[in-house]
Amino acid sequence: MQPQNELQDLYRNRNRSVARSFYRKLRTEGFSHQQIIELSTTLLDFVTEDLKEQNEAVSK
Repeated sequence: MQPQNELQDLYRNRNRSVARSFYRKLRTEGFSHQQIIELSTTLLDFVTEDLKEQNEAVSK
């Protein structure tokens, strides 16, 4: 395996582990499946806004 692929696998595994821990914590705190979906959508909205702002700053 090439170093780049190993790094990608490491990131993928880390992200999955963090997501699993976050999900379990939310469920433990009483979040419903629907609330977790809504939270996930909000997080994606924040990322999208950040990317748009970065793109606009680069375009200037």
